[in-house]
Amino acid sequence: MTSAQADRALNAVRRVREARERDSRYGLARALSERSRREEIAAQAAARLAEVASVQDGGVTDFLAQVDRGAWLAEDLAAARRSADQAVTVAAEAGHRWQRDRAAARVVELLLERHAEQRRAEQARAEAREVDDIAGRAWLRSREVPR
Repeated sequence: MTSAQADRALNAVRRVREARERDSRYGLARALSERSRREEIAAQAAARLAEVASVQDGGVTDFLAQVDRGAWLAEDLAAARRSADQAVTVAAEAGHRWQRDRAAARVVELLLERHAEQRRAEQARAEAREVDDIAGRAWLRSREVPR
């Protein structure tokens, strides 16, 4: 039996696990990208709020408008930070999922390697038995031949 025939089912499992690992790696890349994007949005919102806080020109009406704008920007910043925090959580979960899928794929690879090693060891034992048998027959023949 060839190694391909012996490990046919295990190879099918490996293909499934590798596909799952690729998908979760893609999901992790997307989650990390989204996290970066949302963190950038939060940083921009913080910068806009800092700009409003630094402007102090004008009268009471301008001041009240600035306070309203500051309150709106503070709410925007809070929402952006919540969104960034959620993206961090999603990215962390995607990272854990990818690590689990990668470990599962690696387990199948290790099983395939172990099976191949066992087949090589069995082949080596069979060859050793054959060589031993040949050597034993040669020894018997050398004992039977009169000199």
